[in-house]
Amino acid sequence: METPQQLEAAREASEARMIAVFGKAMERAPWSVCRIVGSRFGLAFFAAGRRRREMATANVRRAFPQLGESAARQIARRSAQNFGMSFCEFLHLRTASREEIHSYCEVDGLENFTGPLSNGRGAILATAHFGAWEVMGARAAQEFPLTVVVRLTHNRALLGHIKQVRRAVDIRMLHKNDPARASLKVLHDNGVLGIFPDQYAGDDAMRMNFFGHPTRVITSPARLSLATRAPIVPAYAIRRTPWLRDGRVVARVLPAYLCEKKEDRESAVQDGTRRLLDNIEDIIREYPDQWLWAHRRWRE
Repeated sequence: METPQQLEAAREASEARMIAVFGKAMERAPWSVCRIVGSRFGLAFFAAGRRRREMATANVRRAFPQLGESAARQIARRSAQNFGMSFCEFLHLRTASREEIHSYCEVDGLENFTGPLSNGRGAILATAHFGAWEVMGARAAQEFPLTVVVRLTHNRALLGHIKQVRRAVDIRMLHKNDPARASLKVLHDNGVLGIFPDQYAGDDAMRMNFFGHPTRVITSPARLSLATRAPIVPAYAIRRTPWLRDGRVVARVLPAYLCEKKEDRESAVQDGTRRLLDNIEDIIREYPDQWLWAHRRWRE
């Protein structure tokens, strides 16, 4: 009889083979096929995953209380499609050429990065799990040194593949629990630090409203900006419609801003974070089906 350790090893080996085979298929496929396959993958995930489906629909209704159940479910369903498409596009990035990525992702507002970087203090790219965020990251890394703060998966097979893809597109990674000095060094070296402040931050984090409901929010962009005077640059990867026929990406880069210093540091952090949360809310209200709703954003 196999031990739990042997069963776990067998499961991880099986997952590694599946990821390798599926990844190879997506690497050979054009962007259009990645979107079609990813869309179907997302729909299957939405249909089979009852708990996530109900969570996503409830989150949509929490953010948009004027919507009925059917309309909220449709947004959640399209969000699942977008996630599947983004996953397949991510797998494709490992072998995508520089020119292929460049032509797939147009950048609107690149000057909002080049200006701040000329000051030598680096910049904080604040984005969200929105649209084709992985494609935008690969495109951004063509313009400046990019390091992204991530939450690493416990699935070792998937983690290995993620690291391969990020290396291929020249994106460095920091874990969210790495010492703060690692993030500070990126900015001191005039690099760009990518942070996703749209996730739940943990039970001990600052409590603020998001879409009018209290939650725990990530404040590291504001804290880093105050500590280094590096500007915060919001940017979002908007997918063009119709998704399956076009689906190319427009990276919308908003003007940079600095957090204003105050005698009360926590008040300054709160103001800087509030401005960023308002930006994220605005882009989600404009394209609600491109945000990843299937997460526990509100836990109060």
